[in-house]
Amino acid sequence: MAPKARKSSARKSARSAKKRGPARKRSMRATSRKGAKKRAAATKRRSPARAAKAVARVKRVTREVVQQASAAVSAGVENLRDLGGNLVDRVRSNSSS
Repeated sequence: MAPKARKSSARKSARSAKKRGPARKRSMRATSRKGAKKRAAATKRRSPARAAKAVARVKRVTREVVQQASAAVSAGVENLRDLGGNLVDRVRSNSSS
């Protein structure tokens, strides 16, 4: 049975790997090891003080958002009341004429 033909992209990558040579492969491996070290460092445990600061920040931001939302709702209700009052006035003025 004949071997399966490679796709063109696979042939191109194989050709470019031959051109690059072994030095390029070594530097790529070293780069991947550095990336692994960075990922390992990023997953280290955080200190409790830092976590407490983050929780405090979340609480502060949440309170601010709630305050702004309640102010927006109050303003919206006030606008609806004014609009309702204006409609009532218009209906009364049209029915009396």
